[in-house]
Amino acid sequence: MPANDRATLSINRRLRVSSRGLTLCALLWLTAAPLAQPPQATPTASARTWLGREGPIEEQLKSADVTIIEHIGTGVTHPRRAYLKPAEPVESLVWKVLPPGKRGGYWESYKSEIAAYELDKLLNMKMVPPAVERRIDADTGAAVMWLQGIRSVKEMGGKVPTGAVWGQPIRRMLMFDNLIGNPDRNAGNILVGPPGELILIDHSRAFITDKKLLSKVERVDGELWDRMKTLTREDLTRALQPWIDDEAIGAIIERRNRMAAAVDELVAKKGQAVVIVR
Repeated sequence: MPANDRATLSINRRLRVSSRGLTLCALLWLTAAPLAQPPQATPTASARTWLGREGPIEEQLKSADVTIIEHIGTGVTHPRRAYLKPAEPVESLVWKVLPPGKRGGYWESYKSEIAAYELDKLLNMKMVPPAVERRIDADTGAAVMWLQGIRSVKEMGGKVPTGAVWGQPIRRMLMFDNLIGNPDRNAGNILVGPPGELILIDHSRAFITDKKLLSKVERVDGELWDRMKTLTREDLTRALQPWIDDEAIGAIIERRNRMAAAVDELVAKKGQAVVIVR
């Protein structure tokens, strides 16, 4: 059996999609070998429509009038969709009212949504859409940009796109989730844009204080890893302290250090070119 066929078979055996999600084990295997890209309809323009317009979008999310709020009907944290007036630069937002605390065994906080966006900006990842804090009526929560015309992995059948062009965004997603301690990455919160473009949403359960890595380090994206290595506690405090506390910031640093130890060990065994992908 050809190597790619064996890899495909191995990945398919590891891919487990439930009503909620997708195992990170499967994603790790997806980054290990290039596979044939199945035919699929994808938009040609970038789905990251906030890029270059972050300031005006953030301001609109904070202050635009809300005309209608409706339940989305999906998501374990019960988000809602709020329509805005004026409807430019974005028509609507995802509204999450989750005061910090434990629910159903998970730490959840609307502030984690904002922290994920701010850390994405600090790392120049460009994978997490704008999220800000605001009040609607008597509630304070996270207002997250609603993305039009883009589907999740779950809506596309539950399989993450494969092929060499998808290696970088998948590696970056895994690195980001390890860094922020995100236990809830699943097929419903990975959005698929044009080839090579993933968008990451739903981070309300991230930034836990547990310091263990949630997925095994196999390979890392070189550019993102360079930026992660240089993060200091001061950098993180400046960007994230309004949204997470000192203990959570310390946990980010410790998880980054554990990632570094794993990368160094792999480089010693396999060589830098194999482990740090540029």
